[in-house]
Amino acid sequence: MKRDTVYKGLVGAFGACLLLAGCSSAQKPAVLGPVGGSATGVSSTSVSATPTGATSSASSSASSAAGSSSAAPAPTSVASSSGEWSYSASVPGDTDIAAALKAFQNYAAISYQMAIKVQHDNNLVSYADGNVLSLANNFVTEERQDNQISRGPEIVKVTGVTKDSGTPPIVTITTCTDDTKLPLYSSYGPQKGQILGPAPKTPTPAIYKVHRGADGKWRVNAVTPETTPCSMR
Repeated sequence: MKRDTVYKGLVGAFGACLLLAGCSSAQKPAVLGPVGGSATGVSSTSVSATPTGATSSASSSASSAAGSSSAAPAPTSVASSSGEWSYSASVPGDTDIAAALKAFQNYAAISYQMAIKVQHDNNLVSYADGNVLSLANNFVTEERQDNQISRGPEIVKVTGVTKDSGTPPIVTITTCTDDTKLPLYSSYGPQKGQILGPAPKTPTPAIYKVHRGADGKWRVNAVTPETTPCSMR
């Protein structure tokens, strides 16, 4: 896979596959059968994504809601890191949004680890489905076949989040991702260690859709990459 093509629509580690396959924010959410576990009741004060075999640290701070018991909790600032991967978001005091953001954070963390290790991770099925899941796995398969590997830091920042009024609702997450130091390298042969294509020059935005399946778990199932550069500030 040519990296100059990849970075035309990079969305995290799997942007090229997602863009070239035509994923759309209008994609109909997939409904899965029970696979165990539930994402309901997720605490918005502690969101941590720890990929298999990786260590992570998370810190969060929240201001308590004042007034009556009916007042919505104040937003919680969440920051998490694992190796060269880092994530930040402001989580509103809404159970659905908190659960969707946690699922997205886990999806982003695991998919990054898959790309830099060139290894599939069965845990991803708990946080992504539909084209997003299959394309993530296909990207790793393609990396292996082409003797390529992603190396470098990635910074993911959630810049906006909304929930529609559907039943079950769909949460839309807007991100700004900095992959400017995450080029694709050759992992084998005479070009081993050489950059096959430069990293993007600026951070790139994307819009994700997260839905709740029949098993009650939230999963990322659609993404729309944007072309206008975004700011990590």
